[in-house]
Amino acid sequence: MSNVVILSDGGALGSGYKTLMLPLAQGLAEHGHDVKVIGLGYSGEEHHFDFSLIPAGGMQEAVVTLYNLVYTWKVEVLIVALDIPIQTQLLFDILGKWKDGLPFKYVGVFPLEAGPLNFTWATQLLNMDRQLVISEFGAQECQKLGVNAEHIQIGIDTDAWRVPTKEEKQMHRDGFGFDKDVFVILTVADNQERKNLSKSMEMFANFLYDYEFPYDPHGETNLQIIKDKGLKPVRKAKYIMVTRERLRVGWKLRDYAQNLGINPNLLIFERGLPFKKLWAMYAISDVFLLASKAEGLGLPLLESMAVGVPCLATNCTAIAELLADGRGSLIEYEYTHIDPFGNANRYWASREDGARKLAQMYDTRDVDRTSKARAYAESRTWDIAIEQLNNVIEGLK
Repeated sequence: MSNVVILSDGGALGSGYKTLMLPLAQGLAEHGHDVKVIGLGYSGEEHHFDFSLIPAGGMQEAVVTLYNLVYTWKVEVLIVALDIPIQTQLLFDILGKWKDGLPFKYVGVFPLEAGPLNFTWATQLLNMDRQLVISEFGAQECQKLGVNAEHIQIGIDTDAWRVPTKEEKQMHRDGFGFDKDVFVILTVADNQERKNLSKSMEMFANFLYDYEFPYDPHGETNLQIIKDKGLKPVRKAKYIMVTRERLRVGWKLRDYAQNLGINPNLLIFERGLPFKKLWAMYAISDVFLLASKAEGLGLPLLESMAVGVPCLATNCTAIAELLADGRGSLIEYEYTHIDPFGNANRYWASREDGARKLAQMYDTRDVDRTSKARAYAESRTWDIAIEQLNNVIEGLK
């Protein structure tokens, strides 16, 4: 067995990285490895895991902690689960510290949100001893540039993320004050540009009023058109959004909802909800909507699939991989652009196609769209990923 350090997010609010880091660390500990986790943002909350969890206020503090562990404890394997740019900067810093080579093996676990992988990142990824990408899409994009990356299939706890009974669904809908016939749309996504929350809100507006509002940022707002034409909502629907409403670089969501004429139908909840409340939001929902321009995986999609909520999301990157073979519905994109983040593609979902498919799901809400998705979620057990990572560690000896 090996002495393993894992460096990843560990903040109380959680993130996709924390969600994957904790089960992997626990699984490796149960395999007999001595595991210490350096948790970025972790502030010392009590835990009952079979591994040590060390607080780190930021990357500089995390690197100092890593150095101390190297000199006081024989670190054999370092596993870093973070975005590629953060990993490449970390590699630059620690390779400069140990110019004769790292005293441990470096395993990177990361997403590739979109292709193509740029040459600079590919070159830097080759400094890792093993590269594990959290989607098959990402692994294939890496392999195109000679990075022998392997897909690590991230799991989901389908006992926790379970399908509600009809009685539970209605009980929670009653708690939200929703009538039985109210159509509930859910989005769980950060308030940043890649998640494209403005586009999903526009889709909801078109769907709610059954009207194709023209998009003209210098012309009339939806609200002006609604007043001029005397439009009224033609569908009973609510839109729940779990995000960071006051994020400095995010949309002013309430202002935009007012412009779109959907404020009375929009409920916004701050990220970091207790699990039971978040699960209840999935449980009452009729569709999960994600208009992201790209995704390295899309954990909320997996959560929706597990809970039995039909998914509607942009036809791109790892989203298309998750929702393939009838596991969900895909929104076609209108165009792409090259993003500053890694020179990668971003896919702009069609407002009209999204609204049209929401309407189809509204009209056929009794159709079973979730059996394949739930079966797929059940197949993604954490045991698979943990065994794969354990084999990687054993192979590096």
